[in-house]
Amino acid sequence: MTLSSHDSVFTCQRILVVFDPYHTEQPAYHRACFLAKKLNAELLVVSCIYDETYDMTNFLSAEQRVDMKSALLNGQLKAMQACTAKTIGVKVSVKSVWHKSLHQGIIDVATHEDCDMIVKACKNHTKFAHKLFTPSDWRLLRYSPLNVLMVKDHDWPENGNIVASISVDTNDKVHNLLSERVTKISCDLAKMVNARVNLANTFAGAPVHVAIEVPSFNAQAYNQDIQDKHEKDVHTIAQAHDIPDDQVFVSEGLPEDIIPKVCEKLDAELLVLGSVGRRGISAALLGNTAEHIIDHVTCDTLVIKPQLK
Repeated sequence: MTLSSHDSVFTCQRILVVFDPYHTEQPAYHRACFLAKKLNAELLVVSCIYDETYDMTNFLSAEQRVDMKSALLNGQLKAMQACTAKTIGVKVSVKSVWHKSLHQGIIDVATHEDCDMIVKACKNHTKFAHKLFTPSDWRLLRYSPLNVLMVKDHDWPENGNIVASISVDTNDKVHNLLSERVTKISCDLAKMVNARVNLANTFAGAPVHVAIEVPSFNAQAYNQDIQDKHEKDVHTIAQAHDIPDDQVFVSEGLPEDIIPKVCEKLDAELLVLGSVGRRGISAALLGNTAEHIIDHVTCDTLVIKPQLK
């Protein structure tokens, strides 16, 4: 199905906000409130907690462990109620759950409570730590069936910039459809927050070894042909959505290198990109492109999944 520039695809009736029990500031909640007012949506604030010592200790009876867990969960409810008490103009409910896995606990609640999007503050991860384990942020991005907004500290000013990272490949229908949705959702958001949409696209140039092994191969001409094709395809998408030519960026290189530079150049408030979610060994060894990009941008990132509700 082809979406016209007048079809709205970004609609949310209920947004799940991940509450951070370890910090006073709740940037995810404040951003979600901002969006909820624009979308006329309600918020479900969720705290997912777990302490293995409550399950492992032999000094407590099963009943005592249940009572202590209940006390912790009730404490979280009071903390969330205090955080949301002064919110005006948005319907807010709170929920605390006990789950060993933060990402799975959040996904379970979002699915059961019929939420449309998840909003979570993005923690900073060092490159060293990122190679040793997969943080909850990444697991949430990989396994969530819903769109996920990762919030950082960048403001959303009037007349700001939204960057939509898209791919164009005639042989990849999944990514092409995803890019179409990314573009349309970016345009929907831009109308709501009075921002400009910028399309960013990257392409891989000719491998260096080919030029060495095949002297007759003209790498420069090949790269120019690839760039011309990408620019033509991306400009076609831009024209379909009334995006000016000077808001289109096509560059040779890896997305994780190029996209953050575009966001920095434009001082973007939001990056919108699609993610099909790589899992298993390939994810452990290579990681997802979306994850590498998020680590290198200072703005919020909205990750769009292939199947929307």
